[in-house]
Amino acid sequence: MYASQSLHTPLDQLFSFYRKQVVVFLKPLVLEYYPDLFEQRQDEYRKMMELSAKMTVVGHACAEIAGFPYDARRQMIGSLFGGCCFLADSFIDDFGLDVAHSYIDRMDDLLTKGWFEIQTDREKLFYVIIARLFAERDVLDPLLRQAILLLFQAQKRDVTFRSDPEIIRSRPRREQLRVLRESARNRSGHAILVLTGFLVPAVPLHYLSMIYLAGSLIMHIDDHGDCYSDLHYHRVTYLNQVADPERTLRRIFQGHIARLRQGLPEGSGRDLLIAFLTKYFATRLKKHRLQKTHRELAWAVYD
Repeated sequence: MYASQSLHTPLDQLFSFYRKQVVVFLKPLVLEYYPDLFEQRQDEYRKMMELSAKMTVVGHACAEIAGFPYDARRQMIGSLFGGCCFLADSFIDDFGLDVAHSYIDRMDDLLTKGWFEIQTDREKLFYVIIARLFAERDVLDPLLRQAILLLFQAQKRDVTFRSDPEIIRSRPRREQLRVLRESARNRSGHAILVLTGFLVPAVPLHYLSMIYLAGSLIMHIDDHGDCYSDLHYHRVTYLNQVADPERTLRRIFQGHIARLRQGLPEGSGRDLLIAFLTKYFATRLKKHRLQKTHRELAWAVYD
């Protein structure tokens, strides 16, 4: 089941527009630096474009919440960030623990030395995208720098948990769930703050806490949608460990949306972010149910 082509709502129309825009920004980079992704891995390439379109929509909402127009340059930044996230997630999730640890080592080199040794075309594309993102914003800005470092720490912690599951299993049940929930919250919460930091020069601190909250909700929604594939690959998440994951996710969703409505300024940015989260919630519930009976769809549900 591929992305919906419905144009019935403003959000659907925006998605349709950004699905075309991300191809304009990212396809030339893929063809130049990692052509096999387009020529031999079309399913993966489509997933990259869809994730980038989602990041671009989220970026649009965050820029407007901060009081800035989502112009062509910011759309390009949103697309680059989506491509960056796709590649980073693939290093962590899709090729085993050795590749995940190698990614952590590369990021450590990048953040401490400013470069890393490139060994594959996939790494080359990742570095090119990272370099273009860093060229668009002062990465020494305190809030952006902190968000980047906290995101890296969250990724590093996630890989550590996967390498040594006993770190979690040895703890009491309540503590296990707390650690898993915190891990999910931080990885996506800090990611959306990095995106916002690349897009705009300043955001009121109170809005940053709300944007972080929206990011944490995205990860919980993702983890529910990927529940069965995560279990297949022995990835433990908060949502695949609780007794009633759908009920738990609904409670998290309702609470987070209520806080976003109250904590964000009225306007198109808040409305767009809530509309996106609501659509994402609904489609990931559907994905979860599809995977329950057709697990081969684990990586092929894009909407």
